[in-house]
Amino acid sequence: MASAKRFDLAQSIGMLGVVVSLLFVGWEIRQNTQVARAAAVQATIEQIIEWQTDVALNDDWIRIIDFLNTGGSYAELAPVDQQRYGWVVSATVRIMENRFRQMQLGVISSEDLGVGGGTANPNWFRSDHFISYWTEVDRTRSWTPDFLEFFEGEVLGLR
Repeated sequence: MASAKRFDLAQSIGMLGVVVSLLFVGWEIRQNTQVARAAAVQATIEQIIEWQTDVALNDDWIRIIDFLNTGGSYAELAPVDQQRYGWVVSATVRIMENRFRQMQLGVISSEDLGVGGGTANPNWFRSDHFISYWTEVDRTRSWTPDFLEFFEGEVLGLR
């Protein structure tokens, strides 16, 4: 009988050890998920800072955006400036696509889509020049249907 009690005690201690181990693993996974989310948000912010720094130091871009912000239209830009504008827009949309994919994977929340401008930047994404450019190019070659649905609906307000 004493050996049975020792066996029950050993089993109980063993099960308690398993439960504590599982709780610890769960806590570690939660911590790692929070670290991954923070890193994803930080990486997006760094992308935005790099993008803003690059365009802020580019005299051609400053001239283009000044022209557009003072009443000029995308259609009035010289072909080479339309191309420059397109590259900047593509970089911006790629950053947004990255956020969208991270949200789909559960790495970031939908609230994180607006960090650093993002979906919370209607002055850029919903500007006449952006919409004009966006509706003139063939978006289906560069962007997947699910992202286009999100971007054109939620961000641009076109759908």
